[in-house]
Amino acid sequence: MPRFLLAIILCGMTGSVTMAATSSDEAAATGLLETPDQVYRSALLQAVGAPAKTDIGDRATLRLADGLAFIPRAPAIRLLAVRNQSVPSDFEGILVGPDGMDAQGTVRFVPAGFVDSDAALAWTDDDMLASLNDTLSRTNKDRTQQRLEEQEARRWVVPPHYNPETHQIAWSALIVPKSAPREADGEIRYHAIAFGRDGYVEIGIVTSLEKADDVGQIVTGFLAGLTFRPGHAYGDAVPSDRRAVGGLAAAMGIDSLHKAVSGDTFLSGDRVIPLAGGLVAAIGAISLFFYVHRYLRRRARRV
Repeated sequence: MPRFLLAIILCGMTGSVTMAATSSDEAAATGLLETPDQVYRSALLQAVGAPAKTDIGDRATLRLADGLAFIPRAPAIRLLAVRNQSVPSDFEGILVGPDGMDAQGTVRFVPAGFVDSDAALAWTDDDMLASLNDTLSRTNKDRTQQRLEEQEARRWVVPPHYNPETHQIAWSALIVPKSAPREADGEIRYHAIAFGRDGYVEIGIVTSLEKADDVGQIVTGFLAGLTFRPGHAYGDAVPSDRRAVGGLAAAMGIDSLHKAVSGDTFLSGDRVIPLAGGLVAAIGAISLFFYVHRYLRRRARRV
């Protein structure tokens, strides 16, 4: 990737570059198709870099941390289109760090309504992992029909961490094909959500296990700089506000949150051993009772 362009952004570019914008307009006016490289350069040159502040829709603002840049919605949509990537309807822009598009953060504002994010305090990491796997089990039916491998969430790369003061949650799971070896690595998706009054801002970054820590720092910087506008913050919510369908689970991409089934089942080792011992003792006592009873009856006949 052309890192010199990213370096320009990270040194503090806060607006569009007239020449780049003019070039794009001329290309559109003449009907000429821009190459992916031209779109990429134009998008980077229109990005907002640290330590500037930028809008996330009309609900929130983002103060960019050092090393981060934000590509606004319009140039970001052109960039995703030329890269044959889907554009969500609630898409707001792309966050890039030192690795640029190799670890791009897709930023959305989801106007779902108010989500009681404090509900996260009631669930453990195991609960959330089990709930995620149940959701994957349902989606695996569709994957099978499409001749795709079934998937499972093996473990948390970053367990869900909820901050009740900022009303933000971040997590990352290792999701791999069921047939993958137990210690297999794979592509991961890092998620983070900041909850507001009438929806939430979400960022998702596809990365590798090796870069999970670096991406975690990018996400941390993003969340630290994110602020909802007055009247749209989590604390501004009132009882009459519209509630999000599906609540916290839906925001996390899970069908429903539920308690994990304990591995300490009735037939687990630590229960089977004492149960078996007690059963043997009971059988022994019954056998002894019948033995003594028969002995006494025989003795009585002889007398």
